[in-house]
Amino acid sequence: MAASPFFRSARYRPPAGAAMSGPEAEQRVVQVIVEAIMHHRVAPGARLIERELAIASGARRSAIRNGLMRLAHAGLVELSPNKGASIAMCSPDEARQIFDARIVIETATVEKLAGTIGETERARLRSFVEDERNAYEEGRMEEARHLSRRFHLLLAEMAGNDVLTGVIRDLINRQPLLSWSRPDTEPRFCGNHAHSEIVEAIASGDGERAARLNMEHLRALERELVADRAAAMQAFRSVQANAASGESAQREDGDAGID
Repeated sequence: MAASPFFRSARYRPPAGAAMSGPEAEQRVVQVIVEAIMHHRVAPGARLIERELAIASGARRSAIRNGLMRLAHAGLVELSPNKGASIAMCSPDEARQIFDARIVIETATVEKLAGTIGETERARLRSFVEDERNAYEEGRMEEARHLSRRFHLLLAEMAGNDVLTGVIRDLINRQPLLSWSRPDTEPRFCGNHAHSEIVEAIASGDGERAARLNMEHLRALERELVADRAAAMQAFRSVQANAASGESAQREDGDAGID
């Protein structure tokens, strides 16, 4: 039997004596599922097994259910009375809506940040995109992808709106559901250059340019994810067609051997 995708990292493994119920346990449930989604260890539509989540998070049934409800509210999990919980699936139309929402929200945060940024914040952003660039160049892809997602959250945090930061986090967490890339697939899309340009526009106080660059960057990412999804669907249909052809050939061979 294949190993559970929730057992592959010790990052969120509960410490000895950790609470098995309550908000702390619920957050561990959320974290192990989000981590598996972000690293493409679970595919859209995959069922979530309560026993696996209990072992991975150290949480009781009540905490698991509450954690799943939080994820369902964020659009990451689908709950069904008959089928239980599963990873959500996003249609191309939902993908467009997610990026539309990100552009509206991030435009507001970027423009605000450009109007209020100080020298300390400028240095922090420049250092951040340099760390991201080094991660990509050195092949540390898991870290690089994490930093690429973190960049947009950092802008919102620095703009000082916790509510919008939370909304952006939920939208970014849904991003892996828009494509079905395998975790070992080499990413074609690297937004570090765009991030650097956005930072320089913010640093110069040009919020309008920063917002435009961010919008172009997000639209390019959207196109990449849609292309990944289309390629995955084509490959899936090809596998199905080959399997059907093989079954048909086997039936014909069997029929030919009958006296």
